[in-house]
Amino acid sequence: MATSSQEALTGSAGAEIDKSSHPSIGYSVADGIATITIQRPQKLNALLPDMILVFADLIERARRDNDVRALVLKGEGTSFCAGDDLHPEDRFKYGPPDLHTRMKMGYPRLVNDLMQLRKPVVAMMRGYACGAGFDIALACDFRIAAPDTRMAAIYVRRGLGGGAAYLLPRFVGLGKATELLLLGRWIDAKEALDLHLVTKVVPDEELEAETYALAAKLAKGPTQAIGAIKNARNQGLGLDPVKGLEAQILCNVELMFHKDAREGPRAFLQKREPNFTAEWIDLQYDDVDPDYQ
Repeated sequence: MATSSQEALTGSAGAEIDKSSHPSIGYSVADGIATITIQRPQKLNALLPDMILVFADLIERARRDNDVRALVLKGEGTSFCAGDDLHPEDRFKYGPPDLHTRMKMGYPRLVNDLMQLRKPVVAMMRGYACGAGFDIALACDFRIAAPDTRMAAIYVRRGLGGGAAYLLPRFVGLGKATELLLLGRWIDAKEALDLHLVTKVVPDEELEAETYALAAKLAKGPTQAIGAIKNARNQGLGLDPVKGLEAQILCNVELMFHKDAREGPRAFLQKREPNFTAEWIDLQYDDVDPDYQ
C-alpha cells in the first residue's frame, strides 16, 4: 500500500502533531483512495478536540494530494462514530464554547470541510452513527452501511441542540426532520435506507468490499467534474432558481480548465471508455491541445 508522506502537517486546523502516527486517527492512501479511520474503538470512536483538529488537517491533506481521487471515512471496531466525547474537562481547551470556536475547532468544521471537498467521499458505516457522527456521515456523498447501523440526531436527549438541523431536513423534508430532531430517536439501517439517509445496506462481511468498490469507481471518474457538481449542489441549496442555474452553468465554465472536459466528449465520439486523469490546463504554459475540436 502506498502511503502519504510521514512528515508533520501543520495544516489549516493548527494541530501541530505527526498526523501519520496519531493513535486515534489513521490515514493511508492506496490506488487513488485516501482512507481516514477513527481509531478509538473503546469509546465507540467518540471524538476528542485534538482528534477533530487532526481530522480536519487530514481532509486538507487529501485535498492537496493530486493522487487522491476519492476519500473513505470509517471507524475502527464496532461503530462509525458515537459523536463528541462529553466527558473530558478539556473540551474547551481551544477557546470558549462560542460560535467562532465551534466553527473552527468543533465537529461542524469537519461537516463543512467534507461538503466543500472537491473529491467524492464515501462513509463506511456500522454500529453507532449518532450526534456528531450522524452529521459527519450526512456530510459524505455516499454512505454504505452494515445491517447493525444505528443513526440518531441525539442532541435533544442530552439537553443540546442544533446538530443535524441543517443537513437532515435536506434529506428527509421538514416534517420528518422535525420528528427526528425533537425526539432524538434511533433510526435502524432499514429505516435509514427508506429515508435515503444511507446509500446502500450490505451484509457486514461485504461492507469493506462494497465501500472500496464504490470508492474505486469514483476515483476513476472525472475528479474536477465531481467537485464542481458538489459545489453547484451546495450553492443551489441556498439560492433562488435564477442564481441556482447560474451556479450550474458556472460549474461547466470552470471545468473547461481541466483536461477531463476534453477527454469525455472525445471518448464519447470515439465510442470508447474515457480515461480521466484529473489533470488541469495551465493556460500560462500549456500548449493548446492540437487534437481538441
